[in-house]
Amino acid sequence: MNDKNEEKVVTNQSKNNKRRRFRPKNKPKQEGETTEQTSLASKSVIDNFFAAEQAENEAHGEPKSQNPRPKKQRNNKNQNKNGENNKPKEQKQQKEKPKQEPKAEAKNETKEQKEKPKKAKKPKKNLPAKLNGNEQWQQDIASAMEANKATHELRLEPLKYLNSSEHKIRITPLGGLGEIGGNMTVFETETSAIIIDIGMSFPSESMHGVDILIPDFDYVRKIKDKIKGVIITHAHEDHIGAVPYFYKEFKFPIYATPLPLGMINNKFEEHGLKQERSLFRSVEKRKPYLIGDFEVEWIHITHSIIDASALAITTKAGTIIHTGDFKIDHTPIDGYPTDLGRLAYYGERGVLCLLSDSTNSYKEGFTKSESSVGKTFDAIFSKAKGRVIMSTFSSNIHRVYQAIEWGLKYNRKVCVIGRSMERNLYTAMELGYIKLDKKIFIDANEVGKFKDDEVLIVTTGSQGETMSALYRMATDEHKYIKIKPTDQIIISSKAIPGNENSVSTVLNFL
Repeated sequence: MNDKNEEKVVTNQSKNNKRRRFRPKNKPKQEGETTEQTSLASKSVIDNFFAAEQAENEAHGEPKSQNPRPKKQRNNKNQNKNGENNKPKEQKQQKEKPKQEPKAEAKNETKEQKEKPKKAKKPKKNLPAKLNGNEQWQQDIASAMEANKATHELRLEPLKYLNSSEHKIRITPLGGLGEIGGNMTVFETETSAIIIDIGMSFPSESMHGVDILIPDFDYVRKIKDKIKGVIITHAHEDHIGAVPYFYKEFKFPIYATPLPLGMINNKFEEHGLKQERSLFRSVEKRKPYLIGDFEVEWIHITHSIIDASALAITTKAGTIIHTGDFKIDHTPIDGYPTDLGRLAYYGERGVLCLLSDSTNSYKEGFTKSESSVGKTFDAIFSKAKGRVIMSTFSSNIHRVYQAIEWGLKYNRKVCVIGRSMERNLYTAMELGYIKLDKKIFIDANEVGKFKDDEVLIVTTGSQGETMSALYRMATDEHKYIKIKPTDQIIISSKAIPGNENSVSTVLNFL
């Protein structure tokens, strides 16, 4: 290689950059002579130039130059006459090595850095057998899961399963809605019908010569061929008072629990309807009975009379709950509270319609338990110096029973006055709802034989009925009992709406 060529080999094989010549042309090198013409500053500029170029190429992913600019030597001891470097062979071999190997290694290192190291496999846990499969026990589990899901859906949205679009039911109230008394309701489908309660109501003062009011039976006459039976909820007069007048014309089976049937029996005897007792159908609570197109179940509830019931009436259209008359009493005298569990059962199944008692619903608070009356009786009997005369509904057996119990505690004989009171109390004793010794009772004509502080009189007339025993006592018309100033008189009932004036009249007479 001649001096000219050697002088010009200062270019790099870069794509876009051309090399400038730094050696002056007018100063030729002499053979074997070392030139120190390039200043230290120029040398620094050149070295920085090539270093920057190499870094730029690497940044663009280009390989390093095959012939990088060799470093200048300051002396010529290791240079031969042809300008060749006389360095040891080891250095020469290092120069002859290809420059791509380090680049390849760098690329491999970059890939390894990008690739995340694989995590070591965790040892397998001792998991149980799979629950999904074709074995019988696995299929049983899957079936149970589906059934439980359907149960939850039915529980949360029971109404969507009712079929009231295809099957219809008509409810026709003949009395008792928007009024106190005269309760009577007809339930009917296309092929059958039932009647719920047949009660009486009290006349107003303007109805002279009228003792009681009964529902209009004209609609019953129109559908009498469809009627399959009469259903009774409880034995209050506003629910059974018109039964004997109804059965003088119609002959349908009558379904009820024992106490209502017993009190209806008393009415049939009074009205000469003893033969109609063959239509009695005694029922058990929590047991459904199929009556025409209706499945009827009696549910125990607490009320101011023993053996009261609500009704669950199941039809193809859905279930109807008829509460009858009720109050939620958690501490009743007989120890049998309302069967809330059974009501909840039908609530979960889904209720198409609720027919509820609403008496006193406009008043805030709640009705006190029947057992709370006992404390009042105790306070009265303990202070009474003369006779105690207590008036209440003849059907309120538990109220009568409590008065008698406290009278016995203070060594008083008991006189029951009023035909309905006598009959109802005797019926409750005969059926075993209350237990009293018959020896504690005296007749009205025997009251005068005992001291005043030894007598308790239990009578009817709490609603101011003009024919009641209390009314006759107040007007001094009773044959045996005359009111004395020392008598302690208790009216243990509220006035039924509409009876306020008659009750006030009795109080004024007293």
